Amino acid sequence: MIKPLLVACCCLLPASGLLADSSPRLISAGASLTAVLQQLELADYLVGVDSTSEPLFAAEAPAVVGYQRQLGSEGVLSLRPQVLIGTEEMGPPAVLTQLRQAGVEIMLLSAEPSMEALYDNITRLAERFDRVPQGQQLRADLQQQLAALPPRPETPPQALFLLSHSAGSLLVAGRHTAGGSLLELGGMHNPMASRFSQYRALSAEAFIGMAPHWLVTTTQSIEFAGGSQRLLALHPALAATPAGRRQQVMGVDGKLMVGGFSPAITDTLGQLRLAALDGESPSMTHAD
Repeated sequence: MIKPLLVACCCLLPASGLLADSSPRLISAGASLTAVLQQLELADYLVGVDSTSEPLFAAEAPAVVGYQRQLGSEGVLSLRPQVLIGTEEMGPPAVLTQLRQAGVEIMLLSAEPSMEALYDNITRLAERFDRVPQGQQLRADLQQQLAALPPRPETPPQALFLLSHSAGSLLVAGRHTAGGSLLELGGMHNPMASRFSQYRALSAEAFIGMAPHWLVTTTQSIEFAGGSQRLLALHPALAATPAGRRQQVMGVDGKLMVGGFSPAITDTLGQLRLAALDGESPSMTHAD
């Protein structure tokens, strides 16, 4: 009886180079990490993804296990995964504890919205799943794409990053946020970074007083509002800013910032840099 028990226990132990002689069953929670796994040619091993990752699949997506912050142990365990991959945003903690107790390896990566964290996530996943050459190539490609971006302007234009998930709500990105980091890397100045962290609501007077030349938000927020013009109409304070009067509203794909930055973030950074330099919105970024 001892030998079978030892074999069963060994099957639950995490192993480096999991792909060497097996076909692992993986679940990814967070669109940015799922995009990295796709780039590392690991998509075929995904038996489940979270709801933010589902739109990344042109064909039929793997089973959806819910939102990354609100996973359920039963749904995850029903897919018999060996490894659940996510960031520190993944949860709830009690569910992760239950999954560990059931023998599922939990691989937690960084959700920090920076290129450095993206590079580190690529390296860790590539090493864990025997994709080191692909990981090195992906990092090199991203570094080359960043080097080819337009330069940051000497005087970055004032910009606000907005989140709107209901008709009346509007949150603004401060420091330590994906939106704020996106503005900085995109060559724009976020005046809220020196005032508060995370996302906060602002008064109408504060919006007008900031006088942003650009309003940046997610394409999902614009679609929810019914278009960029409708978004401005819903929030007269935005319409009264220089950006609102010029209708300089840019939409970026929110999936590129779920659980840190996605490898596809460089295209968005290029559009932001062009907007910051020229003062005119690239044609791809207007969302009406």
